[in-house]
Amino acid sequence: MTMVAKGLAGVVVEETRISDVRAEGVLAYRGVDIGDLIERPFMDVAAWVVAGTQEQDFEALLRPWVNLQDAETALILALPAELHPMKVLQAMVPVLSTDDGADLGFGEADRGLQVAAKLPAVVATHLLRKPVQLDISLPYAQRFLQALGVTDADYCQAFNVAQILQIEHSLNAGTFAARVVASTLAGVDSAIAAGIGALSGPLHGGADQAVLEIADTLKDEQEARAYVQCSLQRGEKLPGMGHREYRVRDPRARCLQGWAEKLALGGEHENTYRILVAMEDEFRKLMLPKGKELHANVEFYKGVVYRSIGFPNHFFTAGFAMARVFGYVAHFIESRLDNRIFRPAARYVG
Repeated sequence: MTMVAKGLAGVVVEETRISDVRAEGVLAYRGVDIGDLIERPFMDVAAWVVAGTQEQDFEALLRPWVNLQDAETALILALPAELHPMKVLQAMVPVLSTDDGADLGFGEADRGLQVAAKLPAVVATHLLRKPVQLDISLPYAQRFLQALGVTDADYCQAFNVAQILQIEHSLNAGTFAARVVASTLAGVDSAIAAGIGALSGPLHGGADQAVLEIADTLKDEQEARAYVQCSLQRGEKLPGMGHREYRVRDPRARCLQGWAEKLALGGEHENTYRILVAMEDEFRKLMLPKGKELHANVEFYKGVVYRSIGFPNHFFTAGFAMARVFGYVAHFIESRLDNRIFRPAARYVG
């Protein structure tokens, strides 16, 4: 009898040249280790992921689509202010205006890149609840944060790093969802919307929001350790801890925890950061006797970085989506090179 691989764990369903994720703690975009990319401007790395070249100037290429049209702004502001930003993104992606006559050099994916250029303005408009005009003379991180009233160089660099770390991560749930939709020969906007929908889940990109909401209920490190003890006794998962692809610490978490510490210590978010550290320490201590060496993944400390910058909890994952959309576009392009519709089998047991 054929074994059923729940969640497709360990099943190889596709080949890719976009990113390499290895259990020993390696993440590389098109053969370049993430540690060698995080100091680059975000759009340079996005171009490397999508186009596979460092010669493509995505800042200039996408500049005409950075800002929203008046009708798009009006549509966002007509949505309920309390609507979760991930639902706003998923709803807006298919209706964002693009120029089908513009030739960006990526065929069907041209529309996807134009949509990707607009997502920061969509997020900023929904967050601020007013029309937003991003300064196209500034690079990606600075122009987005300036719209939120943030100009500090450390915050801009931390955000740039966080976004680079989130561009791409092989066949994660969101990217797989995007590739499944792309395999039907649906348009790139449908693939992006599917990826965003998957990313919103607390077992995927939504873990950043979930873990900060837990931390917000705890007053100090002692309570944090007690929470983890009780949580594990109840058989509950701790959001942001462990990663199915890594046997060691998530290399992205190594990069982001340093920024979380730098931005939080000595400031208003220091207690939150210390609570998270205590949660991770206690979780790892309790899991080791079970033979499981688990560490924080990229979502665990990212919320402190985003919160320091000025993101409310429920906007964390939308910030993630702003970066990951370039990964979705890269996979859409790759899928068109040798497409076959995804159609796995299910064993009927009724």
